[in-house]
Amino acid sequence: MAEKERLTKKQKDDLYLIQVRLFRLAQKTWNLGAEKCSELFNKYKLYDYIQTCYGFFHIQGDEANLEDISEYLRHKGVAI
Repeated sequence: MAEKERLTKKQKDDLYLIQVRLFRLAQKTWNLGAEKCSELFNKYKLYDYIQTCYGFFHIQGDEANLEDISEYLRHKGVAI
């Protein structure tokens, strides 16, 4: 993705940490095991979505970011 290519190494590292934290928070909040959560993240390209929103997500808290992701999924018809 072109956006990721423009990120510095520090930003790429930060993006990775955000993705990991949001994955773990999603597991806990949505009461999903690692496999089911991974299926959801992969099916709806949530890692790409987090990357696209990096500019906004890196200045917000994880709870607000997960709420944004939840809204994104609801718009896609996913009940979580």
